[in-house]
Amino acid sequence: MGRPATAPKLTADYLAKWEVMRKSRMAGSSDTDPNANCLSAGMPSMMGMAYGMEIQHTKDKVTIYGELNDVYRRIYLDGRKPSQRTLDDPTFAGYSVGHWEGDTLVVDTVALREDTLLDLFSPHSDQLTVHERIRFTSPGILEDRTTATDPKALLEPFTQVRTYRKASPPNDELREFSCAEGLKSAK
Repeated sequence: MGRPATAPKLTADYLAKWEVMRKSRMAGSSDTDPNANCLSAGMPSMMGMAYGMEIQHTKDKVTIYGELNDVYRRIYLDGRKPSQRTLDDPTFAGYSVGHWEGDTLVVDTVALREDTLLDLFSPHSDQLTVHERIRFTSPGILEDRTTATDPKALLEPFTQVRTYRKASPPNDELREFSCAEGLKSAK
């Protein structure tokens, strides 16, 4: 298993970290796979999860709920900035603030945990920032253009474009994800 040409371009230090992760996974270990350990993969990789998401929009906030590992993230639209406490205590989803440019939601995310993944397979540093441009490209089709920047881990910004299709009943209901129960029964 090598790195695909479309993978983020890692610096030498982070390519070495990726190699340790690759060898671990090839040996059958799930130690470096957050999802296998009932943890969120983190931003931005959590936006590419194979399970459903629900998006709620109010005047001051967009909340995204993800079915896989029951994750959620908040995008604040009221002009607030992250506090120093927030910056000092990174989370899986990070701290997201956004604003509207016409019909496009522009989001910047900081304070991301360093032990999460950039694209399900690539490590990143504590310097990772994520910039998103989210918009409807046609009725029921949402596009999320994500650019990750990390001066310690990436040789260049890494951009991904994901599209989501609005689900119809009964497939629009998120289900509880009982990952910990699966781990317990596997022992």
